[in-house]
Amino acid sequence: MAHISASDFPNLAKANVDVDEAASVLRSPVLDGFLWLTHGVTTRRFAPPETDTFALMEQVRARLVPGGQSIIGCEQVHGCRLAVVAAGGRPEGDIVVREQGTVVELAGVDGLLTDVPNTPIAIRTADCVPLGIVDVRRRRIALVHAGWRGSFERIAEKAVAEMARRGSDPADLVAWMGPAILREAYEVDAELAGRFRREFPAWEGVVEGCHLDLVLLNAYQLHEAGIPAAQIHAANYCTFRNREVCNSYRAERERAGRMVTYAMILGPAAEQ
Repeated sequence: MAHISASDFPNLAKANVDVDEAASVLRSPVLDGFLWLTHGVTTRRFAPPETDTFALMEQVRARLVPGGQSIIGCEQVHGCRLAVVAAGGRPEGDIVVREQGTVVELAGVDGLLTDVPNTPIAIRTADCVPLGIVDVRRRRIALVHAGWRGSFERIAEKAVAEMARRGSDPADLVAWMGPAILREAYEVDAELAGRFRREFPAWEGVVEGCHLDLVLLNAYQLHEAGIPAAQIHAANYCTFRNREVCNSYRAERERAGRMVTYAMILGPAAEQ
């Protein structure tokens, strides 16, 4: 693949997010263009920060995807394992399932893929990159929790590879990275910065001094996996700098709540 630089991604540097204050949700104007998909990212006003995971996910299901069946989330262990959600909201393979009411949590995974209508999937973040990938031709979606560990282990590339293995053409994929901590606010120690510099030496801008750019790193990975650079978008909305809207673990530590990124393929009757 030809060499690519940060300037070759035309949709990373500009703001790409809409705010729905009434619903306490942020949305991608790009993904809003697909009428068969509903999606969003909850803001800090959506629920108190002390709300536990299952209660938070149930609120998302009830308030934001009321036509959906059980909402499917993942444990999020800062790894790179993905789960495929099949009919009935059940995962493929030997993944442990935890259920509470209409909320299903899949153990040991950090990303979800599905092509099943009316089956909402969701991830939780508070600085990590929430990544959504949409197959606009086959109507398949993926949500990925990409913290520094998952990004280091190339979870974005793995998600595209899994979608391709199931028939998606990377040229048909559109990606959007929601609110996350941006490079200017994300300083790490010299040892960790050095690990990233050694692992990704050709990708300029990922490490600047001791600051990491996880959005740019995931953009490079998505492009390496075959998604055209022009189809890779980011909210360009820093969770640390916009704490009146976003939750930020770096700023609030254990007091931080979580933002939920959700997506659901609509059934034919729901499309408008």
